[in-house]
Amino acid sequence: MFEDNDFVCRHMRMTKAEIIKVIREKNITSFDDLQDETDVATICGSCVADIEEILEEEIAKRDS
Repeated sequence: MFEDNDFVCRHMRMTKAEIIKVIREKNITSFDDLQDETDVATICGSCVADIEEILEEEIAKRDS
């Protein structure tokens, strides 16, 4: 999928690594909370599925 330094949300210029950092540091558990923190997927929405997948992976790691 994405490498750590790949832009996932191009409009907000957020890389996969930056998104994961926010998820971990803020203990994000929902897509809405992630949007509130970062504004990702608020302009065109083309990255929604990718960001949801990253979030789900991080939540699964946290729960295991």
